[in-house]
Amino acid sequence: MGAHEPDSNAAPAGLRVIPLGGLGEIGMNCLALEQRGEIIVIDCGVTFPHADHGVDLIHPRFDYLLERRDAVRGVVITHGHEDHIGALPYLLDDLDVPVYAPAHALALIRTRLEEWQFDSDVVTLRETRVGERFTVGSFEIEPLRVTHSIADATALAIRTDAGLVVHTGDFKLDPRPADGEITDEARLRELGDAGVRLLFSDSTNVDSPGSSGSETDVGDALEEVVRDASARVIVGMFASNVQRLLELGEVARRTKRRIVLLGRSVMTHVKVATAVGRLEWPSDLVVSPEFGQSLPRNEVLVIASGTQAEAAAALARLASGTHPRMRIDAGDTVVMSSRIIPGNDRAVFDLYSSLLRQGLKVVTRATHPGVHASGHAHRDEQQRMLEWVRPTSFIPVHGTLHHLIRHAELAKSVGVDDVLVIENGDVASIPADGAIARTGRAPVGRVSTFAGDPIPDQVLKERAQIGKYGVLTVAVALGPGGHLVGRPEVRALGVLGPLEGDVLGRAELAVERVVREAAGDPSRVTDLSNAVKLAARKVIESHTRQKPLVLVSLLSGAK
Repeated sequence: MGAHEPDSNAAPAGLRVIPLGGLGEIGMNCLALEQRGEIIVIDCGVTFPHADHGVDLIHPRFDYLLERRDAVRGVVITHGHEDHIGALPYLLDDLDVPVYAPAHALALIRTRLEEWQFDSDVVTLRETRVGERFTVGSFEIEPLRVTHSIADATALAIRTDAGLVVHTGDFKLDPRPADGEITDEARLRELGDAGVRLLFSDSTNVDSPGSSGSETDVGDALEEVVRDASARVIVGMFASNVQRLLELGEVARRTKRRIVLLGRSVMTHVKVATAVGRLEWPSDLVVSPEFGQSLPRNEVLVIASGTQAEAAAALARLASGTHPRMRIDAGDTVVMSSRIIPGNDRAVFDLYSSLLRQGLKVVTRATHPGVHASGHAHRDEQQRMLEWVRPTSFIPVHGTLHHLIRHAELAKSVGVDDVLVIENGDVASIPADGAIARTGRAPVGRVSTFAGDPIPDQVLKERAQIGKYGVLTVAVALGPGGHLVGRPEVRALGVLGPLEGDVLGRAELAVERVVREAAGDPSRVTDLSNAVKLAARKVIESHTRQKPLVLVSLLSGAK
């Protein structure tokens, strides 16, 4: 065991906090709490890649939990966004523990586990309800209502050996949410009056001044755009935003339009929200894309996924004219009721350009600020949460290091003296009395996957190298005793540089020299592949200043 790793057999008094994801980054939220040798996990989410190396999603490394599998008592979910539930199949593949979640999140989890072909009788899923306490091992947990962009979002009040811990989950203080379920200020104040030992709070929008805005106001802004449109209106949005779906249902009803759903994720979230009673649209409100295509254009409201310009998503296929079930026409209006996730800017603006070239009107937050509101608390709301709860100690969560530090400074400014900023892998100890402190490190990391299978780090490294420098292939035919048969063959693919003329020929000669020198010397033949690789690469690097990935094929037994 490393000098800074926590002792797996130790059970110190108080509480330990071990973030496995979500601290020092946006997304992939996963937080372990440990006391009396027992562990609960708060959320278990994924994040998505910024570079295209054949990765579809990324989940936390679970080494810390798997090494202590007998101590893990369960996973408690705050709400149903992918960055909070998406990694559950990966964890449950290796760990048999119950999952506790609100009804809407639980329905989404069931859908995801069915896709993974989990046996529903094997996985234990337990519904949590606001205000109803339940126990997981030595922890007692009370879900609290908070408003967020998804339905049925909860904060958690957790009674621990160190005292009362409040975890806000993702939240905002919307005074007029579409579903009418506001953040439970009264209960949060009651907990503050009773004494909160530690607060974990969402840091995502700490750089955004003021308040996040109301979903009802977004609905009003969308209705204004729809009423002004003389043809189809296509609304691009994050599919999980049930608050927005509720508003769009009312907009469609009031403007006498039928709704067409485009995109698997939109249809999944509508189906799940309807099944759990969170979305009650009239049966004739939604029509198929084919039927919608036959209606007068001013009677159609399309709700589509793909606001980040994902290549296979509905909006990108509409923009390219390749959607198999629906087309768009000049004069239609596209409303991007969303934000651009950092890193996606160029792709999204390319999508806008494709739509504009087809004669469509494109409405965004830049032209109509009211068409989207964040689901995360802005700075003023974060301050109000701190003032309601009045914790003795504070650990900011859900954000990059910049966000965490800014939120910590905000907490200090309102009188919270005991503040600690930690990132993934930092182990924090919370005693019943005294200051919280960083006391060790736990193994953490990111596991990249494709179609559910992990991609080894070496494969990712090779893909990055191929993308950056290209590939050089070297084929060498060897006869008896390792003697060369014919001239080696060197080929380049994707290698940038002056390879014209005799550069590849020089590489072949360099390889030939290495092989001839090694012939008859068993000690050198065993390392021949590496020697050939270095010889070929040295020639290419001297002319191109690039280090391509070199693949060597030694063909033995040739005549």
